[in-house]
Amino acid sequence: MFFNTNYMGGKKKQITFKAVKYKYGRIMSRLGYSDEFIDNYYKEWSKDKIPRLNDFMWHLFNRALYENENLNLEEMFFRHKQIYYAMGIFVMEYENGNRNRYTRLAFEAELNYFLLKNEQSNLFYEVRIICGTNCEYAESINGFQRSPEDMMKWQPLASEKCINPKGCNCGYSLKILRDENDRLLKKNKKIKIKTATLIFKGQKKYLFLF
Repeated sequence: MFFNTNYMGGKKKQITFKAVKYKYGRIMSRLGYSDEFIDNYYKEWSKDKIPRLNDFMWHLFNRALYENENLNLEEMFFRHKQIYYAMGIFVMEYENGNRNRYTRLAFEAELNYFLLKNEQSNLFYEVRIICGTNCEYAESINGFQRSPEDMMKWQPLASEKCINPKGCNCGYSLKILRDENDRLLKKNKKIKIKTATLIFKGQKKYLFLF
């Protein structure tokens, strides 16, 4: 799946090459894209075309998503969250659009990461909602806790109910469950979890654990 913002209206602002490195250099570095790589790759990419840096940014985002498919699931979901979130910020700052389409994908990747962590651990986890600002809907669900699987089914953040004009600025946090004596709750070691149900790009996938 390749992403662009052709569906959006409004006047776009072209990003500068300096901003590419200054605002997105950290995440690009985490993905293995050094400043030198970006310089050389841009020269190669812009041959025989009218170079628009906004288009180049979308190309880099999509390249990173494609390359992530070769990673293990845990690393893939972790990186997908970062990339989708950065795409949302880019849409908000340079494409004159609402970032929630991409922020929701970032949250979906994060919840998949939490699902995987919960299934592989001998501890019990729950996901907690931390609301941002400027949204009555977010305030109404602030502090809600669900199991990773139930939160994935619900997916309340960056939804159509969000009324923040700049897009959802809420978040999820993963919490280890404790008993009334503040001791960590552990799963019965005799029970082996065979599969974890993951939701990726709207489709169910099953991870077999041994």
